[in-house]
Amino acid sequence: MKTSIVFLSLFTMTLHLMGQAQPVQPKVKEVIVVFKTHFDIGYTDWSDNVIYNYSTSMVTGALDIIDQSKQLPSNQQFKWTVSGWPMKEMLSKSKPEVKLRIEKAIKDGNFQVHGMPFTFETEASDLEPLVRSLSYSSKINKDAGLSLPIDAKQTDVPGHSWILPTILSNAGIKFLHIGCNAASKSPEVPLLFWWEGPDKSRLMTMYFGPYYGTSPAPPEGWPYQTWMAIIHTNDNTGAPSFDEFKKALKDIEEKNPGAKVRTGSMADFYNAIIREKPELPVVKGDMPDTWIHGYMSMPREVKAGMSLSKSATNLEALNTLTAIWGKSSEEAIIPVVDGALEQINLFDEHSFGMAMSHGHGGYWAYGDEFENLRAKGYYEPIEYSWKEKSNHISQAEKFIYPAVSRQMKGLAGAVNISGERIVVYNPLPWERSGLVTIQTIQTLKRALKNTETGEIVPLSRNRNIIQFEANHIPSMGYTTFVPVDDAGVPQKSTLVCDTKNATIENEYFRISFDPNSGTIRSMIDKKSGREAVKAESEFQYGQYVYERFSKENTDKYAKDYIKGGWDWAYAELGRMNLSDEPYRRTSGKNVRVEFLKDSASVSAVMHFEADADLKHRYSLTFSLYKNNPAVEIIWSINGKPADAWPEGGWISFPFNIENPQFKLGRLGAVVDPATDFIKGSNMDYCFLNTGMAVLDAKSQGFGIMSPDVPAVSLDRPGLWKYSPTFVPRKANVFFNLYNNQWSTNFTEWVEGSWSTRFYIWSINAYSNAQSIVIPSEEFRNPLMAALATGKPGVLSASNQGISLSEKGILVTSFGKNRDGEGDIIRLWEQNGKDTNCIVTFPKTSLYKFARPCNLRGETLGKVIPVKANLFEVKLNAYQPVTFILTK
Repeated sequence: MKTSIVFLSLFTMTLHLMGQAQPVQPKVKEVIVVFKTHFDIGYTDWSDNVIYNYSTSMVTGALDIIDQSKQLPSNQQFKWTVSGWPMKEMLSKSKPEVKLRIEKAIKDGNFQVHGMPFTFETEASDLEPLVRSLSYSSKINKDAGLSLPIDAKQTDVPGHSWILPTILSNAGIKFLHIGCNAASKSPEVPLLFWWEGPDKSRLMTMYFGPYYGTSPAPPEGWPYQTWMAIIHTNDNTGAPSFDEFKKALKDIEEKNPGAKVRTGSMADFYNAIIREKPELPVVKGDMPDTWIHGYMSMPREVKAGMSLSKSATNLEALNTLTAIWGKSSEEAIIPVVDGALEQINLFDEHSFGMAMSHGHGGYWAYGDEFENLRAKGYYEPIEYSWKEKSNHISQAEKFIYPAVSRQMKGLAGAVNISGERIVVYNPLPWERSGLVTIQTIQTLKRALKNTETGEIVPLSRNRNIIQFEANHIPSMGYTTFVPVDDAGVPQKSTLVCDTKNATIENEYFRISFDPNSGTIRSMIDKKSGREAVKAESEFQYGQYVYERFSKENTDKYAKDYIKGGWDWAYAELGRMNLSDEPYRRTSGKNVRVEFLKDSASVSAVMHFEADADLKHRYSLTFSLYKNNPAVEIIWSINGKPADAWPEGGWISFPFNIENPQFKLGRLGAVVDPATDFIKGSNMDYCFLNTGMAVLDAKSQGFGIMSPDVPAVSLDRPGLWKYSPTFVPRKANVFFNLYNNQWSTNFTEWVEGSWSTRFYIWSINAYSNAQSIVIPSEEFRNPLMAALATGKPGVLSASNQGISLSEKGILVTSFGKNRDGEGDIIRLWEQNGKDTNCIVTFPKTSLYKFARPCNLRGETLGKVIPVKANLFEVKLNAYQPVTFILTK
């Protein structure tokens, strides 16, 4: 979401409005002037047109200003700060003669490339995609013979995940500037501070709440001798004209009498401030973003993106390990992985498409009028802009899914067992077991034998769908299963289906249903006797909750949230042209219950038909699996109609816990929203990266996560709310299935068919590792399997991959070093504790040395010898550590 100041550039706004608000500060001796354009991949036009403009008229315009400014003293010449990805595009898509001028401008310092690729919605991303996104700027500077950028900028988006100080500090970046959207409320942080990440790393951060850049003069009370004036032009409008550039410098000189005014970079400002030995306040906390709900206007793409961010790096690791085990790769995997991660980065970039308020894609209408306008094609331009965004996920899928299939089939075909065999691969660095599903029309025998352990496991078959429990799969390794006629010793089933009493159970849970509402009436942890369901809640457990908001709701939200520019901001943060239809909350009423049972699972399926209040069909499937301590819930919708009226859908989980404590597995750390969320951030709605726990005073309770839906509200549904100091008191968890809250930039109506999964487990003694990290990562990284037939290959029937001595630490990257020789391995501590970790490679590994480096491949510290295929490393809580492995 952006402002719609079409006729008043941010350049003028910065100089005039902010400059008038700031008194002259005679103490300032130097002002460093940074010129920048805010980059949106889309919003002002279709994204392809935006990139075309950057690579043609926009970059040549900036180059012409550089040439014109050569007549000025060197410290007065024009310098343009650009993020990494658009600069990469300008270099690759411009004409050859223009490319030469760009390269010279980079080498001469007239184009300053900062460390980040563009503005992210950081909590929508994941660890490794964010790390890889830093490579665009790194490569540009390396190619130019320059040192890597030490500055970074995020613009427009109000809040960012706590992962930023961790990633940027561990990448060698020293300074971050965040410039907030002019209309959106900002987190309550100082202007300049040390932002301390959960790993204790510190990043100098400037947060400017009024707008994208900064004011021409510092605010009253600024204690330092140096100020940075970041002068912004409007979204995708390019550099200022030469006359505007000169006027900016003149105005800044007038507002800072006696100060030296020079053009430069954010890094120049950091270096100047550091020389003053500043005593900055330290901020330790997370900033959930007040825009993040916009992502759930694309629920299918969010679901796929969560899977792809793991699948891409898992593919790279499997390819690398397969070569170590003895089978050389048959395809170049680096372009596949890098191409997919670039598309994932582009989906995580903050621009979703055009805005209705721009007037290029219809207007706000509802009911029959909306359907008529859509039928006539008036919304096609804006719908195409959303399609450009969703295409990033489609492209990533095109890169990854076929390649993963080829890799797994190749592995299955390469093991030294003839005939039919199923190979199961575990992408996580600890041994695990789990349910495996294969689809095939081949007729297999009654059971499978684990060739490593000799265990016989029965097959469950429903037509072409085969399921079995794969036990003891090595860490980042594989095991082969072969069909056998002997089904082994029959085991007594722990699965119970009592249709009369509407109850299902396994050895871990007993679940009773209300057949009238299609929800869970009772869910008991059989080992502790703990009841999960809050019977007296206004919400039901496992209930689909549909909200339809009113003009009163949207107006109140706009008044609570908009901090300035009401004349234009309401059209983009409220909702235009609504009637007085009242707020309505409803759930399905016409339910048909079906119970299913086989040797692997028992399920209750609730089929809901449309009714007068809820005009779409959906289903809820509640399942328990043999030997599995988690409850699975699948919500599925079939043919949801498009509706521009503000709406949202949730799954509610009211837990039977008084005075709850919440632990949220966010990107960067496990956090407590009551203490770790910075005031003014989004207290009503946030994204998870893994899972969460709801605990009582004894640190007992339940864990819950979804590999498909990251969005949660606690205590109450959180759409169309801004509560800067809200602290949840009730043990209610709501997962947001979809919404169309944003009235600009994000998709404005949600339609189609999709499904989402949820998992719940019991917690008897809370720890980050056992209660959140390990179960969540196993659900996000399922066991992978492939069936092969024919002649044997050259690989052993079972092989271990990389093993870590501490369960819950992740291997987020294992593959070819993009910055030089050798391979890269990256470990990321997730359990929230300092630890020593032993890293063990496969027996056939030839690694001899592990050289520490930062997240951008710059070497650090002493080389560690790899002896007997292992080495030991110390990790701080939530810290990433990276090594270059050489032979």
